[in-house]
Amino acid sequence: MSYRIYLLKLVVRFKPLSTGLRSNPYPFLTLINVNSLIMAILNNKLLDLTGSFGNMSLYKRKDSDKTIARTKGGATRKQILKSPKFELTRLNNDEFGDAAKGACYIRWAMLHIRHLADFNFTPTLNALCRTIMKQDETGRLGLRRINFSKYRHLLDGFSLNKRHPFVNVVKHPVFCSIDRNTASATVQFPDLVPGINLSLPWQSPMYRLVFTSAIIEDGYGMDRDADARKQLLITQPVTTPWRLAAQVYKGETFTLQPDIPHKMLMDETLIVSVGIEMGTLISDGVIERVKNAGSGKILMAG
Repeated sequence: MSYRIYLLKLVVRFKPLSTGLRSNPYPFLTLINVNSLIMAILNNKLLDLTGSFGNMSLYKRKDSDKTIARTKGGATRKQILKSPKFELTRLNNDEFGDAAKGACYIRWAMLHIRHLADFNFTPTLNALCRTIMKQDETGRLGLRRINFSKYRHLLDGFSLNKRHPFVNVVKHPVFCSIDRNTASATVQFPDLVPGINLSLPWQSPMYRLVFTSAIIEDGYGMDRDADARKQLLITQPVTTPWRLAAQVYKGETFTLQPDIPHKMLMDETLIVSVGIEMGTLISDGVIERVKNAGSGKILMAG
């Protein structure tokens, strides 16, 4: 009962702060003013709660162990959808949604290696698609297209990892060429010497390489409804046998191609991805992939 009364007092005393932040009389709060809304970080671990309390919301973020409090406010959903004052907001929301759809296509193109990511790369991918969208000078705001075919090079090297990027694991260039007449790709993987150009930071005895490719198309903007029905062409992944992490790896050449040869159109882009998975022996003849270990990236887009 005393805990509920204490929390109620916090809500009542916090509301007058919405008029300004001249001083902070609450030592258990770190106050922040964001867009005229009062936000706070709770420093007192006794208030380790989440949820809605009157005019306040308490929540946590994945990148922090602290509880954040903010006052409720802002325009209603109906105002954003109908009011002329929010026309610019609606156009920006349309483009944000289109960028998210484009990022979704790229995520599917990396279907067989995206489990190697060590962070939530979707927001970064959304921002990358938004950058490509802004290069469209023919469409107006809200109707601009994501022209992957014109800016394919911006996708090259997109990493799924922050702690151990692929370029820090395989410290040697991996060469790739694309044949658009058959939608195929050839990857030349170099010799790897542990401790020289191969650095495996994970304590696992085995590793293997994974290659995959997929075709994505330009789209969204004026034709966003038609693009929602497009099918993604993903080839079957090419996976090497498991190899000992302490042994020298002899370089190989790999070919990725669809089951049926496909002559690519001008607005199509082939995305080639590479990843390295770690494994451990669970019996004499069975090797199991180690979760939360490995690295991957987009090798090339063409």
